[in-house]
This record gives sequence, C-alpha cells and structure tokens, in this order.
Amino acid sequence: MQAAQISPSSLTDASKSWIVNVAKKPTWYVRLGQLEWARHTYARSAEDELELLGSVRRGMQVGALAKTQNGEYVQVVGDFVVPLNKRKIETALTKAGGSSDAGPAARSPNKAAPPPVVTVKRRRIPVMA
Repeated sequence: MQAAQISPSSLTDASKSWIVNVAKKPTWYVRLGQLEWARHTYARSAEDELELLGSVRRGMQVGALAKTQNGEYVQVVGDFVVPLNKRKIETALTKAGGSSDAGPAARSPNKAAPPPVVTVKRRRIPVMA
C-alpha cells in the first residue's frame, strides 16, 4: 500500500488560505452583590463617593462595578478606578436583573441539595471447602 503524496502544484489557492474566525467584540457581564465586588476591592466608608454594586467583566477586564455620585459607572480594582460606558453598563445591568436606579438586586436562596447516597459493597470472604 502506497501513501498518497500531495505536491505543492496540486494544491489550489483555496486550500492554501487560512480561515480566520472573527469573533464579535466581547460584551459586558454584570453580577450584583457584595460577594461579587468584595473580590476586587475593599468596603468603602459612608462618605466615599463610590457606591459598590457588584462585579463587571468584559473579556479579560474584571473588576468591581461602582456608581459615582454623578451617576457614572466605574470599574474598581483595589484603588484603581476606570470610567465605563454608561449605556453599555445599563444594558448589562438590565440583563443581570437589576436596574440602573434600583441598586443591587437580592439573590434568591439556593435550594438545599439532597444528602448524597453512599453505597458500601459487601466484602467477599473466601470459603475453604
């Protein structure tokens, strides 16, 4: 049995080209609640101008989502603050289940999982006859 050989002259231009999948731009994902923002920054004092809402993610950009007294949204990582596009964040907030005016939404409690079932196999005992 002979192996098939492909010569460069037998390849067409279409087989030489690379297919490049162009992904659409990543969108903003918002998760609300203290457990989310606590991963990225510390609790702020009452006189601080930032109101922490949750976490925000877009591709590799991850941080706490906060709202300033001016109504602007910012991404906070530690003490580093980055302004965000208000329209896009409000869209992500509505998808997350909260509105831009209502603040963080309450999470529903998780149902308790049933206890696991453990099966113990009987041990075989050899019988000498």
